[in-house]
Amino acid sequence: MNYRVKNGQKILILLLILIAVFITQKTYISTPNITVPIAWSKLQPILIARATQNKPKRKLSQDHVKAFVTYLNHLNTPTPQLKELQMTLPKTTLELLMAVYQRGVPLAEAEKMAAYLKQLTEKDQFQNIHAFDENTSHIIGREWHEIDYSGEHMTWQKQRLKYLPYGVIDFKTKEHLIDFFQVESQLPYFKRIYRPQN
Repeated sequence: MNYRVKNGQKILILLLILIAVFITQKTYISTPNITVPIAWSKLQPILIARATQNKPKRKLSQDHVKAFVTYLNHLNTPTPQLKELQMTLPKTTLELLMAVYQRGVPLAEAEKMAAYLKQLTEKDQFQNIHAFDENTSHIIGREWHEIDYSGEHMTWQKQRLKYLPYGVIDFKTKEHLIDFFQVESQLPYFKRIYRPQN
């Protein structure tokens, strides 16, 4: 009897250890230690969401997030347009800053793009600004081949062929962004989904 109890206790202790390890890991994954500078506070919940999401598309690793936060902490150049854009398009702002950090977009150009997007949203007064932010964040600051179209029934190759005649070589300059939205704004989905008021 005592032998059986001891074995049962061992199994119970082992189970408790395994549960504790699982809970500890899950807590760490679901509540990463991400603290951005207060000037970029709108980006923090997005970084946390992308670091903890289950789907692989656009998921950020903890190391990537930490390195990016370090970049933000050392960003001393004035960025008034990007800081203002985060108030209405936080996901797009994050991707613009990521493009400066790792995809070769000059900070000055990112500021121009931010100013243009701010003007566009103020002019159109999108009723579904969240959808516009989500979709714009997928393309902003990228080459065509860097855009992940998985699960969207399209490919970057086909999209590139469609927009090249309009001068949309990439999404890394203000001029290319203007060219893109001049075409995109004429498509039926644009008004149906984003619901511009002007």
